[in-house]
Amino acid sequence: MCIVLFLVSFLVATAEGGRDAGLVTRVKETTMPYYASPSELNAYWQSVFPNRPIPSSLLDHLSAPSGNKMKDTEKEHYWSVHSDRLTEGDAKIFHNWAHRIASEKLLYPETVFTAGSKINLYIDRAVALHSPYLHRDIADSIPMSTKNFTDIIAMFAPVSPSMARDMWSTLSSCEHPREVAGEQKACTTSLESMKGFSALALGTGDLRAFSTSLDVPEEGISSPSQRYEVAAVRAITPRVATNTVTCHIMSFPVALFYCHAVNPTRIYEVTLKREGGDSIPESRTPAMVQALAVCHVNTSGFDPTLRYWVKLGLKPGAASVCHFLTRGDVLWAPASAT
Repeated sequence: MCIVLFLVSFLVATAEGGRDAGLVTRVKETTMPYYASPSELNAYWQSVFPNRPIPSSLLDHLSAPSGNKMKDTEKEHYWSVHSDRLTEGDAKIFHNWAHRIASEKLLYPETVFTAGSKINLYIDRAVALHSPYLHRDIADSIPMSTKNFTDIIAMFAPVSPSMARDMWSTLSSCEHPREVAGEQKACTTSLESMKGFSALALGTGDLRAFSTSLDVPEEGISSPSQRYEVAAVRAITPRVATNTVTCHIMSFPVALFYCHAVNPTRIYEVTLKREGGDSIPESRTPAMVQALAVCHVNTSGFDPTLRYWVKLGLKPGAASVCHFLTRGDVLWAPASAT
């Protein structure tokens, strides 16, 4: 770990003096603004999905700074608010089918998604929720790779060590080899590339996009001492499993999504009510929550050492694995399946 931290610190220092690198120069000399404006993103959406609403998770990014360059003070404020700070417990990477840092408490069996079930609700926090979208031409010109790390962090200088560590972690996750048989994955840095990957993975451009409700706070929900009751469940996709793509927002100065397809899946919109409701005014968890849940049906390739299987008394492949989406995630499904 010390070696990794030293390497990142060294690369940050190197980047501070390397702002004239070829990649950075090409981007800075362009006459096109770095970031796509809200009107441009809306126009693109309507051109490919007329009369279909933009998911709320994408609308969050439309409130991000726009223009040629984000001010240094805005960048520092952005990272101080949205940096992915990890605790010792968080640092255990427990599932090898989605390269995200979380805890086994985020996983649920599909049987809990029935009215009347009671659960301790955990929904991960949404990192980088208001990071701006790059123009596609700009995004396509940046090879998002740890090999180009010094050039990439130079684009966003000044870069703090914590910001650099998060950027390195995100780029490493994007380069990680597939670990589940049949998994398709890509990291996307523009709305066009996210739609393009989803269309390729699902075999159709006729798509619908969904996101978790704004009921879910950006910091997520952790209810170790307060239980929620499942008030209602609506199947977004048919009970017969179908193929979908989930795009997770990642820690990065611009909108970067880790998109992957671990199929087949079943998707639910779950309405949950906190026990005690509004009678617990000091509670930091919302009284009512509406969130999307993704259930991976074929779990035969999942890590057999997860305590999740021990709790269920089962082995991978014997049950589905479900998790809720954060405020910043986007789910894509064929329109014909919704």
